[in-house]
Amino acid sequence: MIGHISQHQESIPMPSSLCRSVFFAFSAAVLLLAPGFSAKAANRVTFPEDFKQMVMYGDYRRGSGGELAYALKETIDIAKAGQPLPPGTRLVLEIYDNGALTSYFVMEKGVDWGLEVEEEKRTGDWHFQQFGVDGQVNRTSIAERCEACHQGQESNDFMFTRGRMEAYLP
Repeated sequence: MIGHISQHQESIPMPSSLCRSVFFAFSAAVLLLAPGFSAKAANRVTFPEDFKQMVMYGDYRRGSGGELAYALKETIDIAKAGQPLPPGTRLVLEIYDNGALTSYFVMEKGVDWGLEVEEEKRTGDWHFQQFGVDGQVNRTSIAERCEACHQGQESNDFMFTRGRMEAYLP
């Protein structure tokens, strides 16, 4: 159907880019509202460009695997002050297996991102995404499992590592 729309878009006279934008927004809305069409919230998490400035605040090694938890120093300071982490916060887990880095998991908080998720799956305004060691999105991520597990941590802003942040000493 999308191919059909784009196939005919050139035959419809549109005087400006604004008109084209309105047309495509309307078309997308029609598709979303079509019977039987199920929309899933977009995952907005991005790999942090400032990852190299993050500090490790948690080491969760188990046997030959485990995770290392990272956040910006400013994020840790906010947690230590007992304040809620603000939108824009990113937390990173490096995932290790047999001593080798295998992937990253990023937890990112956005403004009203929770409203995009069904209430029973909501984790505040946090979204989750798995990234490969190259920092590219791993489309086979288990973000839904992250959501399900983190739901039980509502009193800690949906985080398992809040206590480690609060206790962090450089």
